[in-house]
Amino acid sequence: MAITKLNTLSREEYLKKRRKKKFIRFGVLIALVFIFVGLLSYVSQRSKLRINDVVLSGGVLVAEKDIREESLKFLGGSYFWLFPRNNSFIYPKNKLENYLKENFKRMDTIAISLENLNKMIITITERKPVAIWCNDLGGEKDKCYFLDANSTIFAEAPNFSGDAYFKYYGGVENENPIGLEYIASSTEFTRINNFIELVKKLEIKPLHLKSTGEGEFSLVLFGGGEIYFDVKKPLEMTYKNLESLLNSSEISNKSGILPVEYIDLRYGNKLFYKLKAN
Repeated sequence: MAITKLNTLSREEYLKKRRKKKFIRFGVLIALVFIFVGLLSYVSQRSKLRINDVVLSGGVLVAEKDIREESLKFLGGSYFWLFPRNNSFIYPKNKLENYLKENFKRMDTIAISLENLNKMIITITERKPVAIWCNDLGGEKDKCYFLDANSTIFAEAPNFSGDAYFKYYGGVENENPIGLEYIASSTEFTRINNFIELVKKLEIKPLHLKSTGEGEFSLVLFGGGEIYFDVKKPLEMTYKNLESLLNSSEISNKSGILPVEYIDLRYGNKLFYKLKAN
């Protein structure tokens, strides 16, 4: 019995010592991790490794001062209170690109690189206006914005006289439309623009285009009259139908003015029109 008791005590003492060694090793490991993280944090805080200048390339209407301020503001702070966000090795490049594109709608493309460990180069291309979207058809609240080739509304436009840019109306209901799209599909927007250019070749003078909802549009003409069409139908065929209709003597084009109140091209080869009263 005494031998058995002694063996039991020896085993318990052995296990106790083993647990103690494991605890010590674990404690040493944790201490090494803290020391390592602390050293990394200390090194990452060094000014030689931190971005403190931003240079803009490719900007014309987007101001370098604004880009610099927003970029450095975004890179302020730290990760877990340990590693600065403006450290040149761990700065959030993709998030910064998205942030700048969200805040500067004039940007079309953006690329970020580092010239050295302190200077960031932001290279952009700006959206080019191809048309204008206005929120109110000649009303008191009429406010216009530039559209790019993808139909993205990206900046407020000054009041233009003449036909410097073709105007679009309707389709967007928002107090602040910047960043929204007049038409969700850029391909569809291109098709509409091409259709308008073809209509001009028929010596018709379009004034502006109104979206009437669900893919239907009204092309308002100089001298009065409208052309209704539907983008759910092939616009090439719509144009051919219009061209055939205008070849009739009843709707002859006189000095760019059609003698119609409307021409309805929304029903395929079934064309409808109403002449102006004499």
